[in-house]
This record gives sequence, C-alpha cells and structure tokens, in this order.
Amino acid sequence: MSIEKQSAYDALPSEHELVSHYQPRFIARGGDHLVYEASEHPDVVIKASTYKIKDILIDNETRGLPLDDVSDEMYASLDKEIAEKNTQIQEYRKYFGAKHTLAERRYLMQVPVSTEVLREIFKNDWEGRAAPPGVASIQDAWSAVVVQKRARQIEDPNHVGLYFGGFLEERGYDLSPSEYGHFSEVFEHGDAIQPEDLEEFFRLQDNPDTHALRDLVLRTEQDPELKKSTIDFLQTAIRFANETGNILALAGKDNVILYPGNSGWNYVLIDAIPLPNEPILTAARAARGRSKNNELLNQKEEGYIIRARNFVRTINGLAAALGVEERIRF
Repeated sequence: MSIEKQSAYDALPSEHELVSHYQPRFIARGGDHLVYEASEHPDVVIKASTYKIKDILIDNETRGLPLDDVSDEMYASLDKEIAEKNTQIQEYRKYFGAKHTLAERRYLMQVPVSTEVLREIFKNDWEGRAAPPGVASIQDAWSAVVVQKRARQIEDPNHVGLYFGGFLEERGYDLSPSEYGHFSEVFEHGDAIQPEDLEEFFRLQDNPDTHALRDLVLRTEQDPELKKSTIDFLQTAIRFANETGNILALAGKDNVILYPGNSGWNYVLIDAIPLPNEPILTAARAARGRSKNNELLNQKEEGYIIRARNFVRTINGLAAALGVEERIRF
C-alpha cells in the first residue's frame, strides 16, 4: 500500500451527502482499495474496492442498467462473497490473534465517485476495460467497502515492511527453465536450504528496488528483539498456511509490518488478506496436479499458482535465513 498526497482520488462530489457529512480524505491506494479517513472517525479507515466498482459498472453497461445501479444477480453474488470474506477474516484472527490483526467488517454499498476518480481506477486496467460512456453523469457507484481499525503503527517512521514486491514470474528475469525449476523446487519442497541457494533467494525473490527481505534479515542480525518478532510471524504464517491451505498477500510494501514498541518489536497484518475467498494454496496445489496431467489451466488457476509460489518461497526463504526449521509444504 502506498501513501499518496492530494490527488484525483480526493475529487469527490462535495454536495454528496456522504462527502459533506464524513469529509473523507484520500490517504492511500493499495492493490485493490482506495483508502480514506473520515474527519470525525479518526480511529478507522474506509477502503473501497476499485475492482468491484469496475466490475459492477461494466455489468450495468452490459445489462443496460443505470450505471449507479446494481443488478439483482450481481448483488447476490457479491453479498455472498462479502459474507465469506468476513468469515475468512475470523480465521486469520484466530491464527494470528487480535494483537497482530486489525478488526474490520465488509459491506456492499454505494460510494461517492467522480469522473476523475473513475478515470484513475480504469487507467491501465489489466483486462483492458474502459469506463462506460455516461460515467460523467453519476455521483454514486456500488462497491465492496471495508471499515477497518486504523493501524497507527504504520505512521511510525521506524517500522519495517515484510514484502517481496511484484511476482518473480513477471519481473522479466532471463532464467532458463532449469534454473527456474531448481529455484522453485528448493524453496517450495520444504527440505533443508543451502547457503548458496539463499543467495539466489535474495537475488530473485527479493524486491529488486528496495531489497526489503535482505535488509530485514540483516537488521535481525543486529537486533535480537526484531529477530524474535520476525520468527514469531514466520512460524505462525507457516502453521496457518499448512493447516488452512491459504496464504498471505506479501507483495505490497506495508501489507505486513514490524514496528518497535515499549517491550520490543511486534508485527501487525494491515492488508495481508488476499482477494479470493477460496484457500489459494489448496487451489494452487490442485491446479499444479492438473497441469502435471497435461490438462490446460485457465487464467485464474495460473494466477493461483503464481500467488502461492511467491508466498511459499518468501516465507520458506526467510525461515531458512533466520534458522527456522519449519516449512510450508507445497
């Protein structure tokens, strides 16, 4: 998630009832969400899903509905998804605990929009979709909305992000199939990992611009309390993944952070719950099995494999670097 200054996302219709009452101010854009604060509710943030806004607008255009409406079919589908996501959140909190997670609830509701906001969220759409004609005339759009406790820890300039950045498979490295296969097998198999393989881990899996994973490991060598908290996170993440078949979203810079406190370092999951409701690790394992049987995979299944691989390699690589014996089994 990246904090942004005054931008097009602040261009909300001032006469809109929600805008005039809550006076929302844009503070960040994550992978999916636009994040706002409300002047009279400083302890929470409100996140609106850009994906759902686009999906609903395109669906309305296809069905010939007003753009600020939502079809009964779409509403029922999204309402079911949100209920499942709220259940999934409880599972994350069960494993990581209230101390390391943020209380939140999700809703399906209308949110204020403007031409400027819609232009930004449709920019570089991964499916190549464009905003439907007529969006300039609407001030409301349906979306999935998250109301989440505000993570003040992210405002600490000394906090550390635990993340890998973009997916390795999309970075354009010149890896031969055998090199990629060896690297994946070492970090996905769950066996012992050799020092020379760890060097490959930091070269390939780490964020190429910030070297966040290597920097975190180097800092733990000088700070036992930071190392203790990082190991606690890794062991919990490994147990969570092995027992539930799910993953954490570790691409974004501040999705998971470690921060100093009065009694040492701690960590908190800020935006680490992946978008799909189904257990991604379980789905990826099933897709890999079909691939090995020479069955063609669809785009969704290939996406599950990439997400799972990057998460597993990141956690197993950090575990090896910090002397943690447990591994995620993929």
